[in-house]
Amino acid sequence: MNSDTKNILFCLDYYYPHLGGAEVLFTALAEGLVRAGFHVRILTQKVPGTLEYEVRNGVEINRISSFGSRYIFSLRAISKLLRLAESADIIHATTFASTLPAWFVAKITKIPLVLTVHEVWVGLWKQVSDAGSLSNFINDKIERFVYWLDYQNYIAVSNSTARALLKLGIPQSKVHVIYNGLDYDFWSPKGHDRNARRASLSLQDHFTFFFSGRPGCSKGLPVLLRAFAEIHKTHPNVRLLALVSRAKAVRKGFQEVEKLVETLHLQDAVILHEPVPPEELPDYVYCADTVVVPSLSEGFGFAAAEACAMRRPVIVTDNASLPEVVSGKVLTVPPNHVDALAYAMERALQDDFQIIPEKRFPVSANLEQHIALYNSILQTK
Repeated sequence: MNSDTKNILFCLDYYYPHLGGAEVLFTALAEGLVRAGFHVRILTQKVPGTLEYEVRNGVEINRISSFGSRYIFSLRAISKLLRLAESADIIHATTFASTLPAWFVAKITKIPLVLTVHEVWVGLWKQVSDAGSLSNFINDKIERFVYWLDYQNYIAVSNSTARALLKLGIPQSKVHVIYNGLDYDFWSPKGHDRNARRASLSLQDHFTFFFSGRPGCSKGLPVLLRAFAEIHKTHPNVRLLALVSRAKAVRKGFQEVEKLVETLHLQDAVILHEPVPPEELPDYVYCADTVVVPSLSEGFGFAAAEACAMRRPVIVTDNASLPEVVSGKVLTVPPNHVDALAYAMERALQDDFQIIPEKRFPVSANLEQHIALYNSILQTK
């Protein structure tokens, strides 16, 4: 290895092949850094069916078993991270399971530390989490403790997230806003057969609203179902297509959603569809007439930005980062407000949207800004 090669060590809660917005972000970043001449190592949790070590597209991936527990991962990561850090120039972690081991190892080794913060829930756990009161209390305290520590360089994925960090007393000089990146070749309306996908779902003759995400209250699905029920009374031909996670961690929430659909007598109007492979997701987004993102909190808002990239009209809540990332045909509503959301859905049926100039968040810009930050850190090391 060239002695001038810069070594970045990532400590991440999850990485490929685990799926999620954060994993998409860091996979693109890590592989982009390799192409730019960096040496990149990942330490992450081992999920079923994965190897403890592999090299994928030039990225060295190290996985440790944690039995599905973020707390076990935080403890077990320390010794492995210490060994991997021997050749690291920068340690880059993300919230939340990787934060404490990364901070501890950086403190011992004196290696510069970067923390990517996806969203801040301090003071919001009761409103946005489906966990019990005790769990929410504990999680709030843990998150406060995490931000009490000094991570030297904080990457906020939106201005909204940056403002939340500043409210916690983190100096503005340490906070860097780097928006998540989208692959606009992947999220493009070109090459998709909208009519074929709608036909496969029996939606040919139905105005269709679309939702994708976890079934719990943080993504706003219960509120959306109640608003949709109001619209369905006067527009019985409308449909709601919801790609909803059934993962073990959210199974109770999914069962509650199923029960709510029955209570609202929406069995024939709501399609609760299992999540689809990533390569198929643009097809489902593109087949919708309007995408609804009624989240109570979003650090960046991938679902909204992706829908806009697909040239789909969107209804989003007017809180957190969502107003920052949407463009095209847009309607905004207050979070957790059934009547306001129902009214916005009525406006969508009439094609009555606000038009916002296009916003783009290319992967190349995300990579360039990370490299610029790394270089600035190493120059002052």
